[in-house]
Amino acid sequence: MTFSKRRICVYVTPESERLLKRATADGGATRSGVVDAALKALLDENAKQSELAQLSHRLQKLARAAERIADETTAQTETLALFILYYLCITPPLPERTRAAAEALGKKRFDRFVGQVGDRLLGRESYTDEILARIDLVRSGKKQNPEAVS
Repeated sequence: MTFSKRRICVYVTPESERLLKRATADGGATRSGVVDAALKALLDENAKQSELAQLSHRLQKLARAAERIADETTAQTETLALFILYYLCITPPLPERTRAAAEALGKKRFDRFVGQVGDRLLGRESYTDEILARIDLVRSGKKQNPEAVS
């Protein structure tokens, strides 16, 4: 298959000429080839459709990432709510004579807890991934019925 090219003369601004010289400075492309490619990229409907497809693909990836963030936030909120519920319902009030020792132990536990949260926020471990995997949100990408998860 042979291609015939037609010669045309165009006027360009000095800035466009500098850009064209910069694009062809390394000798890898001709001025004619750069102008031809630029015109095709600007005016060809197929190229525009390709850019739209790339943009659509990127938008889909961002939507999936946003869904994952929403799932993680839901899991974290539910976990915190259950912890608070269990804490308030199960922890009995302490007698005065043992309260100081219990508070000291609680302070140690809290410090350890804060250290573990820091480790997880630094990305060393993540219970969120483990929890989401356990309830199959990671693999299926869908929310499960809460009654179905036991």
